[in-house]
Amino acid sequence: MAAPVLDVTGLSVHAGRNALVEDVSLSVRPGETLCLVGESGCGKSLTCMSMLGLLDAGLTVGGSIRLFGAEIVGVSESVLNGLRGSDVAMIFQNPMVSLNPVKRVGAQISEAIIEHTDLRGGAVDRRVAELLDQVGIPNVPRNRNCYPYQLSGGMCQRVMIAMALACRPRLLIADEPTTALDVTIQAQILRLLRDIQAELGLGVVFVTHDLGVVAEIADTVSVMYAGRVVESAPVDMLFEDPRHPYTRALMASRIGFGRMPGTALDAIGGTVPAPSARPKGCNFAPRCHRAGARCAQDPRLLRDGQRSVACHFPETGSEAMA
Repeated sequence: MAAPVLDVTGLSVHAGRNALVEDVSLSVRPGETLCLVGESGCGKSLTCMSMLGLLDAGLTVGGSIRLFGAEIVGVSESVLNGLRGSDVAMIFQNPMVSLNPVKRVGAQISEAIIEHTDLRGGAVDRRVAELLDQVGIPNVPRNRNCYPYQLSGGMCQRVMIAMALACRPRLLIADEPTTALDVTIQAQILRLLRDIQAELGLGVVFVTHDLGVVAEIADTVSVMYAGRVVESAPVDMLFEDPRHPYTRALMASRIGFGRMPGTALDAIGGTVPAPSARPKGCNFAPRCHRAGARCAQDPRLLRDGQRSVACHFPETGSEAMA
């Protein structure tokens, strides 16, 4: 098998004494899509920002993050700048905020190309036109000269994808890139990302809370809760046989095949605890119907074949499918 383009081991992110992310381990190979799933506040975006060294001042990182075999935790900003935009690219959640409102979109893509490649002059213009055409922007000569506010949300997201792909990266990190889009545009963006991934052999980390998106694009899934990975498995295995009670609760709360029309969706009681108020032991225990005295101890993420689960009382296959 090809070596991982991303290998995260024991990642932690702290704000003072508070652990925002704890002991997260992930791996992505060329051409593979890993989906990070969980409620808001679970640490998905922080994990991704750590991969590019984009955390706010005051946050400290521990553990190991290896990009293309090289350790990046603790390296200089110049080393990180050499990776960002060229070998590793990121698509952010809200393109209308991420794009510069006072620069034409073609000029913004040009900046990325000039910063990270040797192309200049007419070669840059041709590359911009090629990228915009590749991501499905119509009437490229006109739309490349538009400001972001003159384009729709879907068009702006395509511009963001074009910027991310400008230097042909080997790893793409997409932080909920379809959240603000309607269902039709979302499907187009997902199809576009799959096509480009197949063409370039990209490794992809895709952050989402939408299980429908996960089922459509993921190869493997890591479920996060309160800063920790609680279950990881190939996508088919996870959907057919979820083992962690939190994963099971997420699956039960979605609209999906087999649910009787008119029946209420299941809800997960309570909320994700703040980093300063996490319980001792299992973070999910206060919301878990299977919790027992043993849950006051930290559950280890134990591997069972292709699956890893951090739970003292995991669901069995028959219980998960009930």
